Amino acid sequence: MSEPILIDVLIVGGGAAGLFALHALRGAGASVLLVENNSLGFGQTTSSQGILHAGVKYSLGGLAGDDAKEAAEAAHQWIQLLDGANADLRNVRVLTRQCYLWRTSTLLGAAGMLGAKLALKTKPKAIASIDRPSWLDGVGGEVLTLGETVIDPRSLLRELSTPHAHAMLKGNVTSITPRTSDVEVEIESSRRVRVRARHVILTAGIGNQDMVGLSHTPNVSMQQRPLRQAMIRGALPLVFGHCIDGAKTRITVTSDVFAAPDDVKNAGHASAANDVVWHVGGQIAEDGPRMGDKEFLEYATGEICRCIPGVSLKECGFASYDVTRAEPHTGDGKRPPTGFCRTQDRITTIWPVKLVLAPKIAAQLVKDMEPSTHPQITLPMDLPRPELAPRPWETARWSALV
Repeated sequence: MSEPILIDVLIVGGGAAGLFALHALRGAGASVLLVENNSLGFGQTTSSQGILHAGVKYSLGGLAGDDAKEAAEAAHQWIQLLDGANADLRNVRVLTRQCYLWRTSTLLGAAGMLGAKLALKTKPKAIASIDRPSWLDGVGGEVLTLGETVIDPRSLLRELSTPHAHAMLKGNVTSITPRTSDVEVEIESSRRVRVRARHVILTAGIGNQDMVGLSHTPNVSMQQRPLRQAMIRGALPLVFGHCIDGAKTRITVTSDVFAAPDDVKNAGHASAANDVVWHVGGQIAEDGPRMGDKEFLEYATGEICRCIPGVSLKECGFASYDVTRAEPHTGDGKRPPTGFCRTQDRITTIWPVKLVLAPKIAAQLVKDMEPSTHPQITLPMDLPRPELAPRPWETARWSALV
């Protein structure tokens, strides 16, 4: 085996958290290598709806806890990033700077809307019926606008990764051995690579569990929350927002224009390649893993039609996919209130929990970093680099709705 690569930091995992850490640490002068065993953003980041949550989702019960406040502060930081401050993300595709928040006409819907208005620092603003977009025709409850930004996650991955392509490696970590002054890591790539890093950062999402096992890191455990996201494709309006009912979001919808290779565009659906795709989560995603394919299709499309009665889904395509949210263990299985970042024996384990928190965690890593002791590295050209993962609708199997 060749001599080990000596670096300050090895990052395991190439999603948003790992790439933000790579970008921030290299910008601060550290020598950093990122290793990804699949493709950049595969799993949680590219399946994200791209919402930079401003806290509304976490305050529907009427009380803005630490998670809502933290999300609101992080969302403000993102606005600065997208405007060019610090990490220059001006070329990231911003799909909207404003979402809608609407409710059903039930009492539960009214209670949830009241909670959101009372709790948020940046409060939603009510709009008159005449100013509502046409796709909200038929909604019986109140409609608000919310200063909540939605980005294209794949565009984010591209902007973060492109300047650092020579510091990324595609490969599988096979061993992690903490030592007195560094951590030795073996990676199986096109050939075996040995790395000695003063610090290892685990940002591999669901893969963190295996990495924690390899490194024997104590007091770190993971939970998994299975979700099933729905997608609707067709001649649809661009929709961004949340339909709420009580303390829950019945559906959360973001939109983008369909784009895929020619052999994918017509698979199971004959619409044009410039169709709009609705990416739908919320409570239906929480309920979906317990259902079969047909049951979930009927349930999801029924909920979407009830929440957005002014839009017909006739002749649209439907697809869904399963994704597992990897998070720190909470004991009760519920979503953690904040991001997780813990360092033990030169190994830091990170689950950001929300996309909006990834740059905040990266900034903290820079603040805690020791002065660099190794020069910046350039990997040998024979070692493979990871590519960007596709968005879910680009590879989905579509069924026609009639």
